[in-house]
Amino acid sequence: KAFYYLFSKSTNLVLMAEASSSLEQECIDVVQLLKSRQINFLALDFDLTILNVHTGGAWKGTPAELVSHVRPLFLHLMSHARALGVHVAVVTFSPQVPMIRAVLNALLPDHAASIPIRGADRTWVYEGRGSHDGKQPHMASAVEEILAAEPGAAITRRSTLLVDDDANNIKVALGEGVRAIWLNPKEEGRLLGNIRELLE
Repeated sequence: KAFYYLFSKSTNLVLMAEASSSLEQECIDVVQLLKSRQINFLALDFDLTILNVHTGGAWKGTPAELVSHVRPLFLHLMSHARALGVHVAVVTFSPQVPMIRAVLNALLPDHAASIPIRGADRTWVYEGRGSHDGKQPHMASAVEEILAAEPGAAITRRSTLLVDDDANNIKVALGEGVRAIWLNPKEEGRLLGNIRELLE
């Protein structure tokens, strides 16, 4: 029985490692597809998108506890997007920006500093002429930060992809000429395929 338990546990660990490796490769392939379609800015919602829970903007636990709720898909997607030169921003209605920053620092120590976060923390104001509905001002403000650091970056509505679980944010983005994908929180496994369908 002890041998069977150890064998089963070892087999499960191998299967988990293989699944993680396969998911990571899928994410790399999607990021390369983004680049081939001249998409250079990935805007990601936080609650129920990067995370598999909704914090309601009032997470009481530690950043380390919140890290455990990050979907592996988005860990790979953000990491390889930055590594391959695609800009990333977190766009959220949560006011807990310091908590989100701590999560990114823990997950992506090599890239977190280059990922703007726009939340409902009143630390930023978008005064441009673009739409102020949905996540549009969040994305526009994040792009302003990116351009301040990299003046040569050419980010446009057509070079942007928003991923969000809120259908209204997706509707607004599409209406403004921004590529956008709705994430069904219960079917995250379909996201990469949906991105491929959108771009291929």
